[in-house]
Amino acid sequence: MSKIDRSNRIVLTSLEDDEGRFCVDIYRTRDLKIFWDEWRRDPEDPSGWRATGRRAAKDFKSETDAKKAAYLAVAWLSN
Repeated sequence: MSKIDRSNRIVLTSLEDDEGRFCVDIYRTRDLKIFWDEWRRDPEDPSGWRATGRRAAKDFKSETDAKKAAYLAVAWLSN
């Protein structure tokens, strides 16, 4: 898995599951591209959120388009 550059993004929306263990961030990069990434955290691990490796393979034209793609790709979002 490639390293994620968190300094190159502004989170537009963060969608979290009911238990607070998973989230999907919809974000815009400095070059104005929009993507999504899935994250997880474990209650027993104090280090916080970790990337799951599931993320958009391409950029999107809008936040809405990225959100729709994330809902199709991430099962817990549509439950």
